[in-house]
Amino acid sequence: MIPLATEGASWRSLGVKFYVGLSIVVFYAALGTYSMLAGYIGSFESMWEADYLAKPIWVAYIFEPGLPPTIIKRLEEWHVESSNEYITINSHDRYSLNISLKRPGSYVIASAGFEYLYKPARSMVIEYSMQVSSQYSVRYRVNLSIVSDNLLGRFVTVEYGGMKDNITAGRYAVLLAEETIEGGGFKIYNSSIRLPYPFLNRIQEPPIPVLVNPVSDLLLDRGTRIRGIINITYTCMDQSRCGGITLEVRSITVKILGLAHGFMGTDQKGSDIWRQFIEGARVANLFGLTAAATTVLIAISIGSISGFRVGRFSDQVLTFITDTMFFLPALPLIMIATAVLGRSMLVLYGLIVLVSWPGLARLARSWAMAIRGEPYIEAAIAVGAGRLWILRKHVIPRLAPLAIYGLVSLVPGVISTEVLIQFIGFGDPNIPSWGRMLNEAYNEGALINGAWWWLFAPITGITSYMAGFVLMGMALEERLNPKLTLSQRQFK
Repeated sequence: MIPLATEGASWRSLGVKFYVGLSIVVFYAALGTYSMLAGYIGSFESMWEADYLAKPIWVAYIFEPGLPPTIIKRLEEWHVESSNEYITINSHDRYSLNISLKRPGSYVIASAGFEYLYKPARSMVIEYSMQVSSQYSVRYRVNLSIVSDNLLGRFVTVEYGGMKDNITAGRYAVLLAEETIEGGGFKIYNSSIRLPYPFLNRIQEPPIPVLVNPVSDLLLDRGTRIRGIINITYTCMDQSRCGGITLEVRSITVKILGLAHGFMGTDQKGSDIWRQFIEGARVANLFGLTAAATTVLIAISIGSISGFRVGRFSDQVLTFITDTMFFLPALPLIMIATAVLGRSMLVLYGLIVLVSWPGLARLARSWAMAIRGEPYIEAAIAVGAGRLWILRKHVIPRLAPLAIYGLVSLVPGVISTEVLIQFIGFGDPNIPSWGRMLNEAYNEGALINGAWWWLFAPITGITSYMAGFVLMGMALEERLNPKLTLSQRQFK
């Protein structure tokens, strides 16, 4: 008697568990597909999409209203605040400016401002691209500052290192350069600076302590306006050949890093956890399903051959190999192998398949033994049918329900093993998986810093994804296991 409960069972009525599990699996499959279509690659390497450990935006909305989101403003509408008598202005668009200064002196160029409506953020990124050029020998000094109109000229009391100090707020220089151009030429200034940057505190006029955060202490306040100001002063080195100088403002961008960001917040590098999460879903789908499918293929092949040739030498060899692999300690084996062979995903893939197939192979062998005892198999052998033909036509097709059940049941084990290996640091550090998210969250102090959302995201993904396959496996087992089916009927 074949241990199948498929006769008389309606596969259309697999029950609520199966369809709930299937819905979860389809959701994560769609999420992984979306990550590929949206081009989400390298989310773990990205930095400063928001501030470090920024909270999910919905948490900020409910519990801490007023936390700033990430604000990106490209400074625009540049204009000269001093006299225009010796100035020629050319503007290609509202973000750039080309200014020719015809007489030595000091000039002030300012941008329009934008309003800041939130609590003070902790950090910001300033990106600038400028060029200073001249056809003559000149000495110049250029200063790029970020200005907060509401705080400009005010003194604020700042506490740092157990001390208090009164510091002039409202202006902070991000570029201070004194250069010389001899016989004509140009100088280019391209940079991206994240504030606070302690070194810049020392170039302020007057210098401020390195422990002062210029973003939260000196620049940002609810309702203030933020703008950029460029001061440029130049003199001619040769008074007999004294000409002009040109300042080209190509682009200056202010990015205020939010304390609330996205659906799942950010990690220690300011990287979006939601993007990491859906990249992890893609890896879970590809790794879990392909590894489980390879495992099922190996297990069904070895189990069917061994069960069909029960008692023969080939059965004894295959059974010995299966039992040996079954009782090997999987985790120590994987740890030693990755230490010797390298922490690549291919090595991890092969090792997980290697330790996962024996259990299903033993079950497939028992099914194949039962199928071999069926009268039509004995009749086929009696009339001279080849063993491979019988395996291909009669035995393996009857193992299809077991293969489906094995595929569904193996995925949670594959995923949990990969997560465990990544978490303890023996996995591939370049693979964007949920296990890597857990490893980085733990090592970077998510628990100590109270960043529960950083741990919540991968744990939720791992638990729900595995639960989907477990629910499907339980529903399939009720159809494939006659003892479970019989007990349910007796209970009803």
